[in-house]
Amino acid sequence: MKKKILSLIIAAISGFAMAQETIPMYQQYLFDSEFLFNPAFFGNTDDFVFRATYQKQFSKFDESPNVQSIGMHANVFDRVGAGAYFFRDQNGPISANGIAVGASYFVPLSDEERKDQFSFGTAVNFYNESFDVSKVNATDPNDPLLYESNNSIFIAYANIGLQATYKGAFASVSIADIPLSNNTPIVNGIEPSPTRYYFNGGYDINLVDGLIIQPSFMLNLNTNSSRLFDVNLLAKLYSENNYFAAGISYRTANSAYGKEQLSISPLLKFKTNWLTIGATYNLGLSDIQQYGGNSFMVSVGFDVPNFINSRGFRYR
Repeated sequence: MKKKILSLIIAAISGFAMAQETIPMYQQYLFDSEFLFNPAFFGNTDDFVFRATYQKQFSKFDESPNVQSIGMHANVFDRVGAGAYFFRDQNGPISANGIAVGASYFVPLSDEERKDQFSFGTAVNFYNESFDVSKVNATDPNDPLLYESNNSIFIAYANIGLQATYKGAFASVSIADIPLSNNTPIVNGIEPSPTRYYFNGGYDINLVDGLIIQPSFMLNLNTNSSRLFDVNLLAKLYSENNYFAAGISYRTANSAYGKEQLSISPLLKFKTNWLTIGATYNLGLSDIQQYGGNSFMVSVGFDVPNFINSRGFRYR
């Protein structure tokens, strides 16, 4: 059993898989980085927003997978938002980078300023993935997958999305990784990332003034017939410009190979004036964590007055 699990870990890290997703989904969306998966969130507040995240997976490995992202967005004109982000995904010999730019449009749903609103958005993601042959001890050095001509690929993707908030409820739907180039299913063993579908929703339950309980979920489907499902629960203490939140996220996976519990993740985040900080620790529930270790994520950001559009959001 031990040898089998180790073989699976090694195959997952060192296999040349050109069909990786662009930016892997962990708990970024719980740290106000929903825009990484849904462009409808670009410009969803009156501030200029900056977020940076770092995810480390399989902490017991020297070259374990890690993902970094940096993004920003703001309302740029009347009801129009815009944003951009960069990410890097390092997974053993596989290195992936992406830059995305996008825009959104907002429609107020009530007089409650930006608490009740609907938006739709789109983005283009320029994605490059490469494979470092020097990090692989191949049994067959003449394997065609190791040819230099197959060691990198560039693909342009489109992302589209919708989101709405109303009376404490929130929901969003997005489609990510729609290939615009190199979209032939398989050529020379290389294929585009499977298109992904995200469904997110929840509700803010105001128990007393200054205390909110927020149950939510995230469903991630893709065209390879696999899915991830998160159930989340947060408690938030807040004032006008500050908050402290603590909660937990539980994740399961389902594919053609069966269903499995993946992780349970306690998380903390807080905001003081313009600064936001968050962290989560992913406690693995599958057998692979016994040998690879757990993972963690940290998030840092700031929300400052919008210096791009001083006139602000146009409500009417």
